[in-house]
Amino acid sequence: MSRATIPSPSQRAISTSKTGRVWEIADALSEKLGRRADRRSVIDAYVAEGGNPNTGSTQYAYWKRAFEERHSDRQEGFASVPTMRLTIGKDGRLVIPAEMRAAMLLGDDEPVSAEVVDGELRILSLKGAVSHVQAMARRFDRGTGSPVDELIAERREEARREDESHSR
Repeated sequence: MSRATIPSPSQRAISTSKTGRVWEIADALSEKLGRRADRRSVIDAYVAEGGNPNTGSTQYAYWKRAFEERHSDRQEGFASVPTMRLTIGKDGRLVIPAEMRAAMLLGDDEPVSAEVVDGELRILSLKGAVSHVQAMARRFDRGTGSPVDELIAERREEARREDESHSR
């Protein structure tokens, strides 16, 4: 397996290698936490088992990329519907079939946003828009808790270091 190759879940399940163990630890921690495991926790657990921290760090980067790809477009409750032929009426109205509305989690009289991209009409329900924003936010989650709490902790640590440097 080359360094640029990200093992599939089935390849990892078969693997009993040291690198496969990093993926197993990361998956187990993520499942336990209900979110992506952070780098430090995974590497610490791997090193505690006698693993090399550099191997842990490299494999965590590959695992994280694969994890984000697996979870980036996951939208709870949404479904897909095969292509259907629709007709736009003379008055410009488009009727979206019930099956498609259900797949979009779109209720009656519910607002949607619409855009045309390269000639393609895209209609997004409010639930769909929220789901997309949540997926984008997950990409920035370092897996260590609330981003707000992390920012506050970082600022306090910077202030503490500054105070220490001024008191010397």
